[in-house]
Amino acid sequence: MDYAEVLKRAWDITWKNKGLWILGILAACTGGGGGGGGSSSYQSSGYQVSGDEFPGLQRFFENIPEETLILVAVGAGIIALLLVLAFMVLGILGQAGLIAGVAHADEAGSVTLAEAWRLGRPHFWRLLGAGFLVFGVAIVLALIVGIPLAVFATVTLGFGVICILPLVCLAIPIVLLSNIYITFVQNSIVLEGNPVMSSFRRAWEVFRANIGTAIVMGLILLVGGFIAGLIIAAPLIAIALPAVVAYSLGGDQAVRSGTLVAIACGVVFLPVMILLNGIVQTYVSGAWTLTYRRLISRPAAAAVVPPTT
Repeated sequence: MDYAEVLKRAWDITWKNKGLWILGILAACTGGGGGGGGSSSYQSSGYQVSGDEFPGLQRFFENIPEETLILVAVGAGIIALLLVLAFMVLGILGQAGLIAGVAHADEAGSVTLAEAWRLGRPHFWRLLGAGFLVFGVAIVLALIVGIPLAVFATVTLGFGVICILPLVCLAIPIVLLSNIYITFVQNSIVLEGNPVMSSFRRAWEVFRANIGTAIVMGLILLVGGFIAGLIIAAPLIAIALPAVVAYSLGGDQAVRSGTLVAIACGVVFLPVMILLNGIVQTYVSGAWTLTYRRLISRPAAAAVVPPTT
């Protein structure tokens, strides 16, 4: 397969059909997330924040009845669950529209946002079913592998973690290959119209017959996406700089001012970051769609017959 042709064609489609960027932003909703933690105190060279820093806020929560706090927590949990479901639905619709839209642009030369949305919408339920199936398998595997490893690490008083490290290194390529396979499953559903279970069989046949090509393309897009992500995230360092300088200098006013400046800059940059991330998502998804289209149209792939339903 001509990798340069696929990558160049994916960029041409991404740049000339800017309506797909909206779908890329939506598709990024299911691209994963991150989390972090904090502590009750922070110590720097001249400024300290502790649990008693805001006594008024502390008294406010102490005066709220426990039943009210429980209801608020339950309500917040329900809202969070609804938001997760909403993002999941939007992400699947965006991914379906991207795959269908890129395929249409590859054939017709261009595609509008409305056309991509219309072409991708009929595949929503099958993509959703495939997503739930993948999620269920991932949970089962995590329990099967994670529980014994946790018990082993506990019994060996933590020394077993050293023995587990090679398994963690082995899991990295397995996860990468699994992501490529799942991408093929999605493309099989949208491009070939296969049902859920048939799409898994079809994707495995195409993946197995072209595993070298899939790995090379996966590495190219992985490295390229990583570099693009670093470039997009680079301004965050500059945005956080005022707060870092303020904490190093110390003093209430400096900390408040630096933090407010950092937050304001972050709010301004957030839409730009979302847009850039959507463009990257559009390009990566488009490259995989074109890759799958090229693979199933190759003479060598002709022997791989789509499953009948």
